[in-house]
Amino acid sequence: MTSESAAVEFRPVPRVDHVMVLIDATAYRDVAASAFLGERFGRLRRKDADSSVAGAYATLGIAGENTLVELFGSTMPGSAPLVGGLVFSFEEPGSSPAARTLLDESGRVRYYHDLVRRAVPGSEEQQPWYHLINVDLGEASPLLLFLNEVTPEYFRAIGAQPADGGRFRRRDYLDAVLGGPADGPRLLRDIAGITLAVRAERARRIADALGALGYTAAGDAGERVLTGPGLTIRLVIEEAGPERVAEIQLALVPGRRDQDTPAELRFGETSRLVFGEDDTARWIFGPMGRPER
Repeated sequence: MTSESAAVEFRPVPRVDHVMVLIDATAYRDVAASAFLGERFGRLRRKDADSSVAGAYATLGIAGENTLVELFGSTMPGSAPLVGGLVFSFEEPGSSPAARTLLDESGRVRYYHDLVRRAVPGSEEQQPWYHLINVDLGEASPLLLFLNEVTPEYFRAIGAQPADGGRFRRRDYLDAVLGGPADGPRLLRDIAGITLAVRAERARRIADALGALGYTAAGDAGERVLTGPGLTIRLVIEEAGPERVAEIQLALVPGRRDQDTPAELRFGETSRLVFGEDDTARWIFGPMGRPER
């Protein structure tokens, strides 16, 4: 048995970790000032990071049990103008090389991979943080697609413990970083769906990468729907309009919504959080600089 065939004896499972969205300064300020978001909706945290890949940047994160919505209020880090991105993670050790093998075997996916390092207090050298697979979505893409596997050093640095089988579960590192589990009165369970407005070529590249790792695809020339573990991704083809994260569908914890939950929250003129009649919510994002209707 070759080393490559051994690498894919188990199928690496890319689970949605977080969605990155660039919003305008007014919407960002309103999110940061919202008492409801931090006290009732999810676990709200500001992050200041210094990465060997992205450099220094700050974000606001709103976390559920396993997933996070990460909002940027100024330019996103990187050399190209970016407006958002999808980040998946592998929980099982050794998934990253197995995933690269599957992407290579597909013959349709180009990517860049690296071991990302971060500055850690108390250490003179940046520490290995996660194995990155950065899928090539085309020249000057305003969107990113990352597939990450965190390192043992990362888990040790934040005080998280691996689960059975050495798995680096998303919920464990969120609990460690945020200081406790997603319990109490908070409504947000997790990201259940994502809608992207993209060019047809961008949709093809996203579908090819996730398809090589087990996601199924359906749809037509106007919209492609990808289905994976606990997640549905709608790729709405728009050749003329701005590409972006258009909407995030959120699953709420059953039974926690009450009469004090608003029907809708607005953040500036470009973003709104709409609560459904059932245990769901939709976070809708208009194009940058244009009112969301």
